[in-house]
Amino acid sequence: MPLWINDDWSYRYLITFATRDVADTWYRAVGDSFAGGYPKFAGVKRFYVHDPSVAIIVDTINDPEVALTLRGQVIFTLLNDRDGRIQSIAPVLNYVESINGASYYIRSANDASTYWYYDAGKNDVVAARDKRTSFTITNADKNRAPGSVLIGSDDIYITVNNGTNIGVDTTQDHLGKSVNPQPFKLSALLSGDFQILFNNDGFAGLGPLSCNPSKGDRWELV
Repeated sequence: MPLWINDDWSYRYLITFATRDVADTWYRAVGDSFAGGYPKFAGVKRFYVHDPSVAIIVDTINDPEVALTLRGQVIFTLLNDRDGRIQSIAPVLNYVESINGASYYIRSANDASTYWYYDAGKNDVVAARDKRTSFTITNADKNRAPGSVLIGSDDIYITVNNGTNIGVDTTQDHLGKSVNPQPFKLSALLSGDFQILFNNDGFAGLGPLSCNPSKGDRWELV
């Protein structure tokens, strides 16, 4: 991610993270330190504004009040001076940021034609190629405001946009309508906790989705 500062002459950094989850965790740690009364590093929603007269951004991973645990997983590259800033040293990558309270389609990370679809007739979530459903992703931690960035370790609720909560049917481990759902980890989507039960008679699409930790398919929010 590029790092913006509040003038047109100070040094700038390109920050490289080991994974997107590390990037989100770093951003969360910086924001939480400031919100908790530690004034050294000030963050604003969806951007990071660096004021070198207050602190050097590199020190976020050297400061136990911020992100010391991420040392070794973050690289800060000092960019060229003013004349060189018109050229990016890294390509622009268009990722969907996971935002608390936003709505997404949930798509297979391996097959871009396959999505989650809520079958209202059976109250089940199925995998389908000809239809898809928009789901709202909400942080289970009520202290996290709507619009804040979600990270992999967050507990989340998945809700159909008509208000139907999605949980796990304990009898079959299918995903479907739940009156009192337990939250999922956001990372469960990409780590393969949800599996397609192919050729399951009576279900729409490719088949229902089952909760099968680390043995299922990889999914992403789009």
